[in-house]
Amino acid sequence: MTPRLLLAGFGSFPAAPLNPSAAVIATLARESWAPEGAQVDYLTLPVQWQGSAETILRQVQSRPVDGVLVVGVAVEAQAFRVETLGRNCASRERPDQAGRVWGSPLVADTGEDLIAATAPCQAMASALEAEGLPVALSEDAGDYLCNFTLYRLLHAKAAPRVGFLHVPQARECAEAAAFELAQIQQAVIAAASAFCIELTRPVAEPHTA
Repeated sequence: MTPRLLLAGFGSFPAAPLNPSAAVIATLARESWAPEGAQVDYLTLPVQWQGSAETILRQVQSRPVDGVLVVGVAVEAQAFRVETLGRNCASRERPDQAGRVWGSPLVADTGEDLIAATAPCQAMASALEAEGLPVALSEDAGDYLCNFTLYRLLHAKAAPRVGFLHVPQARECAEAAAFELAQIQQAVIAAASAFCIELTRPVAEPHTA
């Protein structure tokens, strides 16, 4: 069967009124881009504590997928980051786009401290390296909506493989940024293509701690 990937990006939020992840996702969706031999669904997520993960979970319930790759912006990053862990922690001080804060230091009261991403993290990182883009494997996606969404999806087992790619800000969105939007799109295409290659292979059970 043809593997199906859900590729999602975030909309605007206070630190990124223009979010390159949403811009790239919108462009790829308009072009109906998909790697050869795979199918891709697209979503733009609200930057909301109650809404980001739910948007994906509703989608995959009605249209199951083999993998979910979420793309988010790390505003001050100088390289691309493939996130390898979801952490059961959340900021109680940072408001979302709707002005709401999360009322707990935990993403899930009964969840594990850490859940390993089930995406092919090393393969994605290698694909970005092959494109000449700076990339690192990261064990800390922060305490805002990026980590929150990754952890929620892993905890809920939204798909057999779930991963997260942090991209830097784009020059089209912030003049001081180091990358053009075209380079960010190049990175997303490389990561998603590598992800899809792995979707036909068995997935190991996620590690918890």
